[in-house]
Amino acid sequence: MQRRSFLKGVAAVAAGTSFFNIGGFAFGQSRPRQIAAGRKIRLALIGCDGRLRSVLVTKCLDEEIVAMVDPDAPQIDATKARIKKLKAGYDLSKVRSYADYRVFLDEMGSSVDAAIVASNQQTHAPIAIACMKRGIHVYLEKPICYSEEEADLLADAERKYGVVTQAGHHGHSGPFQPLVAEYVQSGALGQIREVWSWSDRFNAQRKLSPVIDPPKGMDWDLWVGPAEMRPYRRSYLGQRWYDIRGFGNGSLGNMGNHVLDAPFWAMNLMNTPPPAVTMEDMSYVCPESWPTRETLTYEFPARPGMEPFKLHWTDGIHDDVPIDEDVQYHYAKREWMNFPPIVLELEKKYKMNLGNIGTLFMGEKGILWAGQFGNAFQFVPLSLKKQIPAPPQKFRRIAKGKSHVHEFFDAIREGRKANADFVEYAVPLVKTVLLGNVVALAARDGKPRVEWDGTRVTNNPDANAYCRTTYRKGWEIES
Repeated sequence: MQRRSFLKGVAAVAAGTSFFNIGGFAFGQSRPRQIAAGRKIRLALIGCDGRLRSVLVTKCLDEEIVAMVDPDAPQIDATKARIKKLKAGYDLSKVRSYADYRVFLDEMGSSVDAAIVASNQQTHAPIAIACMKRGIHVYLEKPICYSEEEADLLADAERKYGVVTQAGHHGHSGPFQPLVAEYVQSGALGQIREVWSWSDRFNAQRKLSPVIDPPKGMDWDLWVGPAEMRPYRRSYLGQRWYDIRGFGNGSLGNMGNHVLDAPFWAMNLMNTPPPAVTMEDMSYVCPESWPTRETLTYEFPARPGMEPFKLHWTDGIHDDVPIDEDVQYHYAKREWMNFPPIVLELEKKYKMNLGNIGTLFMGEKGILWAGQFGNAFQFVPLSLKKQIPAPPQKFRRIAKGKSHVHEFFDAIREGRKANADFVEYAVPLVKTVLLGNVVALAARDGKPRVEWDGTRVTNNPDANAYCRTTYRKGWEIES
């Protein structure tokens, strides 16, 4: 049985099929049956810097890590060192290290159950699809892809290969985001015709820093992967690659997938692409980078029980803010930020702080604020909490003590979809988010409005080029 027949395998276990047992596991069982029975999942960690090492790996230590992949070798070493600190005695002796994910898949693709993919963004979709082709379940950090085209390819691959997928929208597994969705969908706030979302992240640059040598141990060619080759610069250090076209998707692409998760879910947009997106205000300084400031309006039609509404997004900093190009301004000072005016007005009116990042649901009966990862919510003003009744529970919560990564592992063992899988949730969300990037590029060309039918731009055919990804020769996606 191939691993992509996973769901059938688990169903057979549930039906009570019996086997001879050796060492607690049935002799002759397929791999999915063994995992369903409690065997550890064999994991590959792909992209060992940043979020994987700081957060994701901490959730993986009850499983069996068999491979680590990163074109920057010191990142693998640093991740192994962190594992040793986190869990004394964790056996890393058999973990194989690779610089090239393609070599890893050729050599180990048949002996890995799942992959945690947290590489740089331009390689997200190519790596995930290559893994899915081999029947490997995929947890993919956000943004899960670079373009609308890649989003569709991810959904197609999940359907074709039948694996479990999970996008890294970790707030989706938090305790408050489902509650926010229940308040909104129950009608407790009345009709909502406007939603405001904003971010304090500044993922843009006004100019590129000078060319320098790549860090020692980094294979720059492999790191660039499918993107257009270019010399290494300090501008790409850390996670500043988010700022750069071809590598990342700027402030919106970075944080929109987190912040807009709450309104996307609460306003029931999974099957409702926005017919139009307009760039209301933008500052575009460096051609290789994304906007340093933008204010967008997404328009959405009516859904069952919900009237049409507008979703506003703001990010970036004011034009007069001094910038040190060697400093990463992911957390800008509040006075520098491109805040929605309504946030400042409500803060002054009700003498409260709505934070540097979040979403306001502007309801007929009251206003609800949600935090960036679904990690908090409050009514505006606070006194509304006593007036608005708690909604009935509609959505499943994950078990206490479990994380978004554990939800992925549980979905594998239980033979079901994870709560932010590609087809039903993450791809519709990322396509909505990335449409804002399409309109940013169209606005730079002098056409700040994009009309969208779910698959293509209808009012500006030239903008459809911004919905696709161009791959370096030899790095094309083969779905």
